[in-house]
Amino acid sequence: MLLIKLAFLNIGRNPRRSLITVLAVGVGLATLIFLWGFSDGTADEMRENVIRLFTGHIQIHAHGFEKSLSPELTLPDRLGLIEKIKAGPGVQSVTERVKCEALIGTTEHSRGILLMGVDPVQESEVTELEKHIRKGEFLSPQGNRELLIGDRLAEKLHLEIGDKAVVMTQAIDGTLAGFAYRVKGVFHTGSQQVDEMTAYITLAAGQELLSMGEETHELVIQLVDRESIPSFLATAKGMLDRETYEMFPWYEVVPEPELWLKWYEAIMRVVLVAVMVVIGVSIMNTVLMSVFERMRELGVMMAIGTSPRQIINLVLLETLVLEFFGIILGLILGYLVVFYFGKVGISFHELEEALSQSYVSTVTYTHVHPGHVLESVITLLIISSFISLYPAWKAGHMEPVKAIYRT
Repeated sequence: MLLIKLAFLNIGRNPRRSLITVLAVGVGLATLIFLWGFSDGTADEMRENVIRLFTGHIQIHAHGFEKSLSPELTLPDRLGLIEKIKAGPGVQSVTERVKCEALIGTTEHSRGILLMGVDPVQESEVTELEKHIRKGEFLSPQGNRELLIGDRLAEKLHLEIGDKAVVMTQAIDGTLAGFAYRVKGVFHTGSQQVDEMTAYITLAAGQELLSMGEETHELVIQLVDRESIPSFLATAKGMLDRETYEMFPWYEVVPEPELWLKWYEAIMRVVLVAVMVVIGVSIMNTVLMSVFERMRELGVMMAIGTSPRQIINLVLLETLVLEFFGIILGLILGYLVVFYFGKVGISFHELEEALSQSYVSTVTYTHVHPGHVLESVITLLIISSFISLYPAWKAGHMEPVKAIYRT
């Protein structure tokens, strides 16, 4: 208790210097919390964009379909499989798709695309493509000759609402199949891959084009949230024959976002350590100056029986007190900034062209994971305390006589 009183007394001797140190710790920690909030917000937006726009949480195909996209690899016993899947943990909705590589063209232009046949009603329960319609309307359940394309694809093919385009692909029996479709809607997701290389028709139209009857290629599963994926996978693996079916979570269907986010998080940790070292050096300077100013006082304390260990503990305690107030300030400031930008967002509309190479939204809403805040605080305590060992060691190993008569 005496050491605590002495620590507060010594810190209060130079309130301006102590305040500057607390502010340095607080602002540094708040900056890191904001950066983590921006990083976490961007990461979650990217993940959710992939899930909501394209993949759903889980996809199930016939074995080998994902790599080959062979039209004959349809799902065996799809109705029984759907019933099993719906009984799985955390399942919110399930939809069927047909999927193939195709050629879309007009009289003047043509492009290779990924053609998706979707159930307009069920698809809206799994993905949010309908919310990204920029022109026209979403597919209707009876619209067997309707086509939905991305704005980049529409621009390259010079297609407008109501225009016709011919889609050709290989049917399930190996013959060349093709139909003319009328553009019903144009969507914009912000992802170059989706907006430039993907087109949608109804599930019935896709089955007709590929001569599939009622067969489908893909089940897309929407769970309650991403945290439900591990438990669903563990359950579903026991009910699926691995030689008949293949099952992929969203991050295996589109692995690029997770790879990018791992790299980005590694950079964030480098920044974290760098900022913490700067904060630690600031604290060390404050404590070291305080030690030099009190050399005579500390020499007297050692002369009357205070042990070197007690002197070291006193200096380290002063460091911890400064860190404590700085951390409290940093947490308050950091969370206030994250909360504010979590409501209003940070806009990057001018960077839409660059961001279209990924699934990053042009508006980021910050939110920070508690684990990253805890990681920052622990790193700050460890680095600052380690750096402050030098002034503490300096104070605890001085010679009392030299310290008392030091001018």
